Amino acid sequence: MELWDIYDKCFVKTGRTHVRGTPLNKGDYHLVVHIYPINSKGQILIQKRTKAVSWKPGYWAATGGSAISGDDAWTTCRKELMEELGIEATRENASLVLMYRRHDSFCAVWIVITDVGIEELKLQPDEVETAKWVTREELKSMAEKGLMVNYFYLDFLLGMLEEEYGTVWNQKASN
Repeated sequence: MELWDIYDKCFVKTGRTHVRGTPLNKGDYHLVVHIYPINSKGQILIQKRTKAVSWKPGYWAATGGSAISGDDAWTTCRKELMEELGIEATRENASLVLMYRRHDSFCAVWIVITDVGIEELKLQPDEVETAKWVTREELKSMAEKGLMVNYFYLDFLLGMLEEEYGTVWNQKASN
């Protein structure tokens, strides 16, 4: 049984926990992370979800998941990235770029700089079918075509990447 910490609308822990898989009460929220590894070529690593997962089976998506009770956004980022892809997030290669509230969760969106090769990944077989590096144009096209989860913040994320990594990333991502 997996337990989540419950937060209020101000992202303050209530001291209560929730059993994953049961509906949350109105006004209760849990913590979720999305992680986007990016490489020195300006590509973004996405993963294809297995058909066995409950949310968006068979879709391309960001790496991520829900925080278990006691874990914060940073801990969850590190755990999910390691569990699903075998990539290590550190304070040197990771950055929180966005946090927002959804209908029943708060979502922390991370980027992690890594040049890991696809063949080096250690995919979590019950959640991840495959993974691939894509350009930002491919990412947007896949989302528009319904092949990838169309996260509302993708344009913002790509803008943050350009702002943080400047024209070097912008030029590499276009090649």
